[in-house]
Amino acid sequence: MTTKYTIKPILTGWQYLDKGLYATFRDGIGTILQHPVFAWLVEGGGHRYLVDTGMGSTEISQKFHHDGRQDPGTTIYEQLNKMGIDCDDIEAIIFTHLHWDHCYNMKAFKKARYFVGDVEYAFALDPIPPYWASYEHEKAGLIPSYKGCKFELVSGEKEVLDGITIVPTPGHSPGHIAVSINTEKGDYWIVGDLMLVRENLQPDLKHGWPLTPPGRFSNFVELWHSMEKAISRADYILMTHDITHLGVPVYPIPDKKS
Repeated sequence: MTTKYTIKPILTGWQYLDKGLYATFRDGIGTILQHPVFAWLVEGGGHRYLVDTGMGSTEISQKFHHDGRQDPGTTIYEQLNKMGIDCDDIEAIIFTHLHWDHCYNMKAFKKARYFVGDVEYAFALDPIPPYWASYEHEKAGLIPSYKGCKFELVSGEKEVLDGITIVPTPGHSPGHIAVSINTEKGDYWIVGDLMLVRENLQPDLKHGWPLTPPGRFSNFVELWHSMEKAISRADYILMTHDITHLGVPVYPIPDKKS
């Protein structure tokens, strides 16, 4: 029987981003949104996994990336410790992509297997100059969090753990992937930065489009088709920077007792 999991959002910090440039394509330029940065604890069948590990410190964010903050005690490993979970309890980590705010502190999990898409890994090793900072590449004078780490590279769509499938969703980054997770209420997809806000799931009435794409992408055509894929196949979509996940202790949300 396929394992059924629960998924807990873990808030690792905040990014303050222009709505029209990031969240909703060319709509809302000049409006700054406070975007949470979530990592995800996946539990089931006696196993504990993570999807992404969240962002770095306030200083790192503001100096090299965007205005943002990481409050004291909110690194991924500190949050897990509050739950009574040791870093060595995490058996595997799946990375939706290798931008800096998705893979900080990953080396704290010394016993975990690391999964990432093969296309994403290749690009992270040699990104074009506009993406040097996103990947904290050495050409930008930085040291990426994943330097020296051994990944299990995944090509195409593949079930990498029982009930957990990696699905290619390129567009935000060249090798971006979503993670489909089997739960009691169907397949929950953690889509990373494929979509940033719930508004992305709604029609863009201004343009007459059936979707509202985000404003940050490496390939607009791939992004659009990846969004279509996720929407058509997922029973529920979880987004790294979506504020509606705040205050939700676990997915699927338990049914209310009558």
